[in-house]
Parts: sequence; structure tokens; C-alpha cells
Amino acid sequence: MTNYPIAAVKVSHDVLTVLADRGDVGVTEVATALSLPKSTAHDHLRTLERVGSVVNENGRYRLSMQFLHFGKIARNNNELFVRGRDEALGLSAAVGDSKYVQLVTEENGRCAVLLATRWQRESLPPKATDVYPTHVPLHTNAPGKAILASMDSETAERVLLEQGLERRTPATITDEDELLSELERIRGNGYATDAGELIPGMTGVAAPIVTDADVHGAIAVYGATEEFESDRHDPPIADVVRDAADEIQANLIFARD
Repeated sequence: MTNYPIAAVKVSHDVLTVLADRGDVGVTEVATALSLPKSTAHDHLRTLERVGSVVNENGRYRLSMQFLHFGKIARNNNELFVRGRDEALGLSAAVGDSKYVQLVTEENGRCAVLLATRWQRESLPPKATDVYPTHVPLHTNAPGKAILASMDSETAERVLLEQGLERRTPATITDEDELLSELERIRGNGYATDAGELIPGMTGVAAPIVTDADVHGAIAVYGATEEFESDRHDPPIADVVRDAADEIQANLIFARD
């Protein structure tokens, strides 16, 4: 069992997670979801309200726009976003309106999406309309697997041990030996694929962005599986994605010179 230096902070985090998952909720719902006394849930919600993290609307609590502000600051200070944003947008224009591009980094063993172009509910497959792939385990998607494959073996093993092999869909790889074989193929090919492993009906291709021993993240193209199967893009998507990754890699290297 994980021990936390300040247990109350973990409880507040869990309260925020409930709000993120459920939208606006009442005190009783939070207390029930976290198996807390109602008074404890109420105290955490009131404190979070006082510091501006949640909003109380007629006894129902929701996340405040403070997190949008924090998120923008975190993203704008991320070197991969700064050096890769233009290339990601250029890749998006190159692959067309039926696909979208992700620029992804790794945080605490999980994917953190810095940019996702054209992710609009009305343009997604029906099964994907309520899903946004933000902080998800690395093994469940193309950019995450590209990042894992680029890590040294000790780091990759530690991440997998800490995060486990959660199943997101029936196609998610949850067998360690199968995943290790997949990572070896990714190293040989220079790109990773995701065939419905994160979201049913969605396919992705990703290439890692690495400078020397630093694994910065990955860039990916996603779209409906039927679009990929019928696509006659020339050159192939994998080549276009790898070229974009190489451009971002060059930007990162030259920025340090």
C-alpha cells in the first residue's frame, strides 16, 4: 500500500478526480465515491472552493477554470510543445481533415497530451465521442509505446512495474512478453501503431522524439480505422510521422546549441 507524506493532500486529489470523472457532484456523492465521512468530504470541498479549485453552484461542486490556466502554463513551459507545435500543426495539414495529430510527452509513467488537433466530438467515431486520451498508461497507445520503446530497459521496466498493464480495450496488450516483443519491433521499425488499443475504432501511428539519451515524447497521427485501411497516402503515414519526429528532434538539438 502506498504511503503519502501528507494524507490530506491525497484525499483532496481524489476529490478532484471524482469531480473530473463525474462533472458537478454533491457532497454525499463525493463521500460515497471515496468512502469518506460526509463531514470530511464537505471540508475538502469547502477548502478547494476557498482556494479557487472548485466552484459551488447551489450545493453542487465542479472543477474551476483554474485548471485550464494551470494546464496552459504547464504546456507552454514544456520544451517539446514549444519546439514541436509548428511541426505538429504542419503534419495535421498534411494528413488531412479526417485525421488528427497528437504531440505527447511522458509524465510519471503516463502519457500527457500536449496537443491534439481536430479532436472534435462531432468528427469522431460514435464509440469515441466521450473519450479524450490524456493521462493514460504508456502501453495502451501508439505514442506511449513509442516512448516506452525509446527508454533504456531499466527505466521501461520500472514504469511497467509501477503502472501495471491496464486493459483499456479488448485489443490492449496486457501480456508482458507480448508487449516486450512489440517494443522490440517498434525499435526496429522506428514507429509504433495502435489498432484500437486505446479507443475502439481508432487507429494510430507514432514516432518517438529522442535527442541523445533524452526521450522527449512522440508525435502521432490518429483516425478512424476504416480511414486508415482505405488510405492511399503517398508517402505512407509512417514515413510522414517519422519525418515530423525528425524535424522536431532537430529543433530541440539546435535550440540547445
